[in-house]
Amino acid sequence: MIAKWIDAACGRVFYNLGKTVARWPAPFILLPLLASALLGYFGLSTIVINDTYTFVPDDGQALPDGKALVAAGFSPPGDAVAELIVQSKDGGDVLFRDDVVQEVLRLHQDLTTANTTSGETFGALCFRDPATSECVLSGVLRLMVTAGSGSLLRAATNLTHPYHNPNRVDFNLGTYFGNELGGVELSTDKSTILSSKALHLVYNVNVTRLGQWIDTFRQVCSGFESDKITVNYLTVRSTDDEMATLPSRISVYIGAAVALLILFSVLSCVMLDWVLTKPWLAVIGVLSAVLAIVSSIGVVLLAGESFSSLNETIPFLLLGIGVDDMFVMIAAWRKCDVRLPVQERTGRAMSDAGVSITITSITDCLAFAAGIWNVFPSVRLFCIYATAGVAFDFLYQITFFAAFMSLTGRRERANRHCLTCCPVLPKSQARNKSAAYRLCCAGGVSEQEGVFDNPSSEEFNKDPLLNRLLYNNLVPFILKPSSKVVIFILYAAYLGVAIWGCFQIRMGLQYQNVVADDSHVRGYYDAEETHFKTFGRKVDIFVTEPREYWTVDVQQAVLDKLKAFDQSQYFYDTSVTSEVWLRDYLRFLNQTGNSYAATNKTAFLQILISRFLPTVGRQYYGSVNFADNNTGIASSRFFVIPKDVTTSERGKLMMTEARSIAEREPLKMKAYSFDFFLSDQVVTILPSTLQTVGIAVAIMFVVCFLLIPHCVATFLITFALVSIDVGLVGYMTLWGINLDIVSIVSILMCIGFSVDFFAHITYAYVTAKATVPAEKLTEAMRAVGMPILQSSLSTILGMLVLAFFPAYIFRAFFKTIFLVMVFGTAHGLVILPILLTTLRPCGQGKDELEGKAVKEISKTTAHSNGGFPRPSYPRPHSVSPYIPGKTSAINGTKPTTSLPNLRPKVGQDNPYFTPEMREGIKWVGRQRTGIDNPVVVSDYP
Repeated sequence: MIAKWIDAACGRVFYNLGKTVARWPAPFILLPLLASALLGYFGLSTIVINDTYTFVPDDGQALPDGKALVAAGFSPPGDAVAELIVQSKDGGDVLFRDDVVQEVLRLHQDLTTANTTSGETFGALCFRDPATSECVLSGVLRLMVTAGSGSLLRAATNLTHPYHNPNRVDFNLGTYFGNELGGVELSTDKSTILSSKALHLVYNVNVTRLGQWIDTFRQVCSGFESDKITVNYLTVRSTDDEMATLPSRISVYIGAAVALLILFSVLSCVMLDWVLTKPWLAVIGVLSAVLAIVSSIGVVLLAGESFSSLNETIPFLLLGIGVDDMFVMIAAWRKCDVRLPVQERTGRAMSDAGVSITITSITDCLAFAAGIWNVFPSVRLFCIYATAGVAFDFLYQITFFAAFMSLTGRRERANRHCLTCCPVLPKSQARNKSAAYRLCCAGGVSEQEGVFDNPSSEEFNKDPLLNRLLYNNLVPFILKPSSKVVIFILYAAYLGVAIWGCFQIRMGLQYQNVVADDSHVRGYYDAEETHFKTFGRKVDIFVTEPREYWTVDVQQAVLDKLKAFDQSQYFYDTSVTSEVWLRDYLRFLNQTGNSYAATNKTAFLQILISRFLPTVGRQYYGSVNFADNNTGIASSRFFVIPKDVTTSERGKLMMTEARSIAEREPLKMKAYSFDFFLSDQVVTILPSTLQTVGIAVAIMFVVCFLLIPHCVATFLITFALVSIDVGLVGYMTLWGINLDIVSIVSILMCIGFSVDFFAHITYAYVTAKATVPAEKLTEAMRAVGMPILQSSLSTILGMLVLAFFPAYIFRAFFKTIFLVMVFGTAHGLVILPILLTTLRPCGQGKDELEGKAVKEISKTTAHSNGGFPRPSYPRPHSVSPYIPGKTSAINGTKPTTSLPNLRPKVGQDNPYFTPEMREGIKWVGRQRTGIDNPVVVSDYP
């Protein structure tokens, strides 16, 4: 099988690499440090947060439609330079109360009189009405300024909603209040306004001094103090500016995560021996992950990629992955016989751990690589950085960390203290020392005859308590028939709740969720969502090509579209809400006795330009663009008003309906609204997620099939993977997380992490030396059970600080990773092990397997370097230290030992022999053979 060949080849490669690293550790330490320093300096110095359209799908229609609208000469509705929402602090009316209106007018006065850095005020920069040359202000604000107080405003006129038409002009709907007044209470006639809980004001200026005015606007709004009203403001730069502040705030949390992981790693590596405990190696493991973070981000930035705010979670992810690999390396190191030379022990540890972390690194890289083809730029950027990060982490683990691990081995063999690196005595030789010395210094090995302080190597290499609980208690428990029934019931309940949660899923990333909770941007969008969703933003229905609007066919096509909007449940009746210049102009022609001009090109254009637009049709100046010399109409548009768009799903359906009606023949038009950016995301998110997850799962299947030496185990891994994905989507929905860009990344991480767990336990199970399923599972759990738990805990700890970060994106990351770790650990240590015990070797029966086990043991040979070559090289976690006088249960054969051959053949030397032993063996050799050689002929007498 190809998996076995790959396994053997990788084992040989890592065995030789480990010995090389242990022999010359310096270059493997210095080169990663130098690379990280250079990449960090030249790469990180160019970092700039750029979220422009990164949350917009590539195949989304809103972006090209918006650009087409601007190219046609129109200003998109709802795209204001600066806007604010005013609410009363007591939650009451903001329209007719004198005290509240006075505060609104004071705020307006501060905004219009404040000077920019160049000394200009709003009056010098504002957009002006072509007819009156006055600054364009919100309709309600103009009425407030004219009235001067709330009571006078109520007395002056009856305000109506959503359009206010005091002059009762039949061919003009009047001023639109639908997006200016929120939380409106109407009288019994369903139109007269009694009160309003929110007021939306817009301030637009020319682009020549845009930056200066935005700074002034922000300073005035943020510094405005009132005990009557609250002000939530937004500018065209607010979202980008607020997201740009996140890196400086998240850096503190990264430091806390590093400190937390160092503490956890140190505690996990502590043993009750001052020589064998490895606190500094744990610190190096975290440092290796930090170097991988710096190097990966630096190299991707130097490659020309931008940096999205979503990428700020990558350091936490890579810290968890790096520490996971460290635990696997240390576990393999501990499984090797402590009496081996450092180079040999490093080679064996690398051979065992190298294959495991190679599998997990490949699966993580490929899982993230599957997201590089996602339609969302932010997901692609995240996956590019994550893939590079995992690759660098793997590279630094097998070089930088392995080099320090070999140095730790040298310290242990020299019996040096773990903290001070000073030589100490083992406890057996420190009996005459003080109690403080025995308690705080003594430990390690005895130099007498090269044996360790404890007489039994097995006792000396005793597994940690947690590991013993896993293979001595957990394995027998889950294999009991009664336990399997309980586990099956619990799993069925888990899967049932998960599936139910999947049907409750909510899709789309809201604007307020991309910034910090205390950002003024979030306050603005929260207020908008609360008060301004009944009448949504205007939807542009526009055409960018010249049309003959004076023909009956075109006029009828426009009226047919309006009729279609009237019949839609997602839009208000166009006769009372929509601003349609053509319909109002035709009414104007009929009421002024110029109906003939409706089908006469010259008269149609002349009356439109000279009489309609400058007077009653003044609001349509921005809806019609004329060709050169006013010889025709180059482009035009009209507006429709969405109805009750209170959910993202309804917004998606409204957008789909608007586009469908607009694109109907014979007059093909386009539909655009600022809200369509979110709706495009909702439309794309589900198929994009399914496609990306499908690609990732398929890749994982192929990788596991190639690297796991069992044909059926791959299918079990895939089943468990799908089970976790379903659980993640269902339970994250119940935990308040939408299916959005963050979720896509989390699902990809779920696939990568889950395969890590499953690959560890499955690989250990199918390569175990035992033949009985229970014994194979015990051996596998002993080898990887504790690293799986450690990796889960370390990843959760690495992400834990994000649970307290005041931003939805980061909290969502923690929640999803927490679910992944809990479900992954449960599947990896309970569900999948039960399924694995049902496996039988591909194409082999039990008797054939036992014969193969004996054959593998009998063909193991010794080499001059004291190691066991591939492919018969035994895994360190699967061998037992040689105990003289003890034989194997199979045919009385000597056990496979992790020690070099203490009796090599003639002509070979052995580094384990002391001078006294060599002299003794020479004497024995002379007595038996008469040859002066420090060896004997056979392995066993």
